Amino acid sequence: MKEPGRYFIQQYSQQYYEHGGIGYVDAERILLAEGYEPVFFPYDHDFSFKAKRARLAYLFRILFTLPKGSIVVFLFPVYARANRLLLSILGLKKIKGICFITDINGIKDGNASILKKEIRFFRHYKYFIVHNAKMQQWLDRVVPDNRSSSIEFFDFLANKLTVINKFSFDIVFAGNLEKSVFLEKLHLLQQTNPTLHFNLYGPGKTPAMLNQKNVRWCGIENPYELPLKLKGGFGLLWDGDSIDKPGGSLGDYMQYISHHKLSLYIISRLPIIVSATAASAYLVEKYKIGFTVNSLYEIETKLKSISVPQYEQMQGNMSKLATKISQGGCLREALMVVEEKM
Repeated sequence: MKEPGRYFIQQYSQQYYEHGGIGYVDAERILLAEGYEPVFFPYDHDFSFKAKRARLAYLFRILFTLPKGSIVVFLFPVYARANRLLLSILGLKKIKGICFITDINGIKDGNASILKKEIRFFRHYKYFIVHNAKMQQWLDRVVPDNRSSSIEFFDFLANKLTVINKFSFDIVFAGNLEKSVFLEKLHLLQQTNPTLHFNLYGPGKTPAMLNQKNVRWCGIENPYELPLKLKGGFGLLWDGDSIDKPGGSLGDYMQYISHHKLSLYIISRLPIIVSATAASAYLVEKYKIGFTVNSLYEIETKLKSISVPQYEQMQGNMSKLATKISQGGCLREALMVVEEKM
């Protein structure tokens, strides 16, 4: 009889992402490097009868060949119907699933119906990997008997820096810009924060963003080259529709997640400006790699209180984290911790 093994459901490695989605690709690359065998349904984006028949045949083959007592890691959300069907059946073979929660769409979209379905899904599992302590606290409330670990930061298998940015009042924001409506309101800061300038990187720019004297769009870069391209003094972690506080469902979502751009800024040695209510605020303060604000109106005053030696110390504090993140150390450690709890 075949010995129990370690597997993962491969969902993202065959796709191209411009920004945050590469965190999922990197997670699967790390699982491969750690010896987890991929489970990948054929004809992934083909919905023909032939493709469906092939996926069904693969499903039955996997169910008969996966050894009893194995571990299967999967990234949530799980969108493909074949993957969801496989997960629903694995428990019958006493196979342990580890759910790596990468996103919670019900909170992100402010949709109570979706959130209810997601919580119902989570309650079928015992073992989890979450972003951080705040997400852990949320999970403890909805799945009280869980056993889990946290990554703190998403791994980002990107190129190392050759030039380190210097202190400046230029603020970097990278990501899918169109969902961050507050970027269209940065001109409101000009009266109280006249020396601030914002460099935006990524797709989804709007005319309202570009029609601001304190904003410059710097284009779309290959995500793995992006740390080498970012120009500025600090990286901004903020979301929602307001510059007074993180507003809307995306602003609320900041209370639970570690943004992928947090890892990007660390790799880029850009000290971080983050909302004081965000889950990442604890990490920024714990590792002394930036500062928190309650409103974007506070940024300039806080920057004026930071000396160049203090700034360089923040960059220095990022060094070990950047190495860990760029080598897949966050997920690797989280896997070890949760497996020890089995």
